[in-house]
Amino acid sequence: MKSPRGAKGSWRSAARGEAMRLVWLDEWWAGADAAPAVVPVPASERRRLRRRRAHMTSLVGLSYAIDLGVLALFWRGGAAPTSLLPLYAGLALLHVLLFGALQLTGATERTGHPNLAGLQMAWAIAMQIGAMLWAPAVAGYFIGVMFVVFSFGALRLPLRSALWMWAGTSIALALLLWKFPLLGAMHAGLRESAWVRVGAGVGFSSLLLRCLVLNFRAMSLRARSMREAARLAAEAAAARERAIRDGLTGALNRDGLSPLLEQELRMLRDHEVDSCVAMIDIDWFKSINDGCGHLTGDRVLRALVDLLHAHLRASDRLARFGGEEFVLLMPSTGESDAMEIAERLRVLVERQDWSALAEGLSLTVSIGVAQAHAGDRVETLLARADMALYGAKASGRNRCCVAMRVDAMESRAEALGGGQAHPA
Repeated sequence: MKSPRGAKGSWRSAARGEAMRLVWLDEWWAGADAAPAVVPVPASERRRLRRRRAHMTSLVGLSYAIDLGVLALFWRGGAAPTSLLPLYAGLALLHVLLFGALQLTGATERTGHPNLAGLQMAWAIAMQIGAMLWAPAVAGYFIGVMFVVFSFGALRLPLRSALWMWAGTSIALALLLWKFPLLGAMHAGLRESAWVRVGAGVGFSSLLLRCLVLNFRAMSLRARSMREAARLAAEAAAARERAIRDGLTGALNRDGLSPLLEQELRMLRDHEVDSCVAMIDIDWFKSINDGCGHLTGDRVLRALVDLLHAHLRASDRLARFGGEEFVLLMPSTGESDAMEIAERLRVLVERQDWSALAEGLSLTVSIGVAQAHAGDRVETLLARADMALYGAKASGRNRCCVAMRVDAMESRAEALGGGQAHPA
C-alpha cells in the first residue's frame, strides 16, 4: 500500500532532520579535525598525528596535576574535603588514560573523531562542576579552571560547537548559583587560613599561566597554518608554472601561449593595440638529429631557447610550438618593428658559435612574422604566421618573411584573375 503524500513528505523531512543532527553531532564530537571524507594518509604521518594528539592529552594531564596541587593546599587549609582529592585524581587519570589510549591506537581515526575535543571539554567541565558542589568554599577556583578548559577547546573545537559548549556551561553555572546562593562563600576561619590564601594565590596564578600558554600555543598553530598555506600556495603556483612550460627547453608550451595570444587579441579589439607573432623554425634540424644524435638535438633546442631569451625584450614571450618550431609573441609591436626583431634574432643565431654542442655544427632559422588584425582568432593568426614561415622556407631558408594582410591577399587574388595568392 502506498503511503500518502503527506506521510512521505514527513518521512523525508524526518530523514533530513536526522542527517543534519548527525552532521552536527559529528562536528561537535570530533572537533576541528573532523573530515567530511576519508583521505588516505601515509602510515608514518598517521603515527605522527597520533603522537601529537596524545601529547595534547598529556598536557591536559599536566593541567590536572596542577589542579591537584592547588586542591591539596585547599585541603590542608580545610577548604576542601579529603574525599575530593582521590576522586578528582581518579577522574583526571581516567581522562588521560582513556583519551590517550584511544588516540595512540588510532581508534578515534576509525570513527572519524581523531581528537574528541568536544567530549574532552565536556568531561573536564563536568569535573569542575562536580568539584564546585564538593568544595563550595573554593568554587571560584573551579570556575577559573573552566577558562583553561575553554582555552584548550578553542585550539580544536569549531566556533559553533564552542558556542554551544559555552551556552550549556553558562546555563549549568546559572542553575548552580541559583540553587546554591552561598556557592563560593567562605567563613572567616577559612579566609584567615594561610594554606587557603597560598592555595588561592598559587591557583589563580597557575590559571593565568595556563591560559597564557594556551594562547601562545594557538598563535603557534596559527603561524604554522599560515606557513603551511604559504607552502601549499607556492607548490600550487609551481605546479601551474610547470603545466605551462615545456619540459625540455623551459619555454612556454601551447597551454601557456594560448591565453597570452587571446589577451593580445582582446587588447587589439578593445584598445587597438598592435601585436605580432613570429613563427621560428630551425633549418635542417632533422639532419642534426640524424647526424649528431637526438641528445645533441635536445641540447641544440635548449641552447637556442637560452640564446633567444637572453636577447628578447621583457614583454616578449617565447613558446615551443612543437618539435623544432617556436612561436614568439611580441606585444605592443607593429609589423615593421617585429620584422626588425626577427631579423636581429636570425642574424644572432647564424653568427653564434655552435661548435661546443657538436664539432662543425652551424645553425640557422627561418622566421615568419604576422601582425594581428581585427577579427583574428588565435588559430587564424598562427596560420598566417605559419604561411609566412612557409614562404621563408620556400625562398631558401635562413630568412624572415612577413605574412600578407588578408585584404592585400584578396586584392592580389582579384588582380590575378581569381588565382591563388602566394602566402608570403
